[in-house]
Amino acid sequence: MANKIIGYLFLFLGVILILWGLWFSYGIFKGEKPAPELFKIDVSKKETSLPQGNGVNEQMQNQISSLLQSQLGNMISGDSINKILNLSAWLIFMTILVLACGKISSIGVQLIKTEKQNV
Repeated sequence: MANKIIGYLFLFLGVILILWGLWFSYGIFKGEKPAPELFKIDVSKKETSLPQGNGVNEQMQNQISSLLQSQLGNMISGDSINKILNLSAWLIFMTILVLACGKISSIGVQLIKTEKQNV
């Protein structure tokens, strides 16, 4: 009888934790909740050092470098990099949570089955 109670407890615990994770992820997907912030990267304009050369070549390198930095800054902002990293971390956490809770639930089902076979 104790195995049956523990089995149902594990089964419901696993299902409830999976449903909680899905509900929280749904809130993130709809934009109601922000993803947990694990990464905060300050992406500010950093000066890059270029090798010293003659004047014309150095000016061209500086212009190309500043043009590339401004275009990349327009395409990928620092905020979007943070969001991508945080959502990736959340995805990894949710994958681990679903797999672990699925295993807990399967242990509960096995306990319920063994109790029925013993009776």
